[in-house]
Amino acid sequence: MDKAKLWVISLLLWTSLSLPSSLSSAALPLAAQTVPVPAAMQTPPDSNSIVQAPSFMEAVQQWMKQLSAEPGYSAWKQATWSGYSLGPGTHGWIVLIQSDGRDAGYMVIHAADPANPNKYQLTEYGSGGKPLFSLQTLYRSLVQLELIHSSYTVQPWYVNPLYALWIVESGGTYYYLDAITGESLPIGQLDLLQKNTDQANAADTSLLSEHTIKQRQAIPSFDPYEKLPWIQGVPASFTSFTELQGELQQQRRLIYTAELYQTKTRMVVAVIGFHQWSNDEAFLLLEQDGHRAIPYSFLSQSGNLFRSSP
Repeated sequence: MDKAKLWVISLLLWTSLSLPSSLSSAALPLAAQTVPVPAAMQTPPDSNSIVQAPSFMEAVQQWMKQLSAEPGYSAWKQATWSGYSLGPGTHGWIVLIQSDGRDAGYMVIHAADPANPNKYQLTEYGSGGKPLFSLQTLYRSLVQLELIHSSYTVQPWYVNPLYALWIVESGGTYYYLDAITGESLPIGQLDLLQKNTDQANAADTSLLSEHTIKQRQAIPSFDPYEKLPWIQGVPASFTSFTELQGELQQQRRLIYTAELYQTKTRMVVAVIGFHQWSNDEAFLLLEQDGHRAIPYSFLSQSGNLFRSSP
């Protein structure tokens, strides 16, 4: 078994039983340093009770069952999952889905009401082998940065679907890695502090575990960089999701773009469909190293849609 696979398996064994706040390589016993496995995540006292609470596990299973019937999610039917915290004070968790030992998707879950520990809402979800906060993607990034044998700490950082990353610290130097691609971002702590105080952009949903998908639409994948309409084009304007829904049902190509971190980076992705749930919550399906489903209500406030001709 190669080192990368052993590293991921070992970490998943820890995360399936804990909700960590950070990873650290510094406390690793000398005997274990022959394999690049980080130390166990630091765990708040009540974290095990949260992730293992019947209400949390039941919510995860209900969403997995509902989504496994959708195109692109069939691997979830016989899948397992592991989860950990998205950080202190977030009241949020990342749930990683595995099927046959491989990543098959993810869900981001938040407390629907911080005062009620038994009620949860689904903030975003996705399918594919490169999920949000993938431990395998993290490992590859640490190898590329030549940090895997160093002393380092890793902290997941999630404000909303567009601002999700790993913060890695080693020897006083900070690295900011995109939580989907693992790429190093050209940002600093000031960018994070400014974004973290902007609560108006938080992706808040009302999607609970009892809700079901009542309508869906799939569009064939396409290259969003083929036409580049966002450079000189005019953003598409939709007065409601119903108007956008009609365009997607006609198989029209749309590209979603958003400028992030004080315009230092730009997100450009193809829209490949939508899910509409029984509470009328609509999620756009985006293609970004796999499929991501993100609330339309949030995306419409955070970026722009551009029409792209075939």
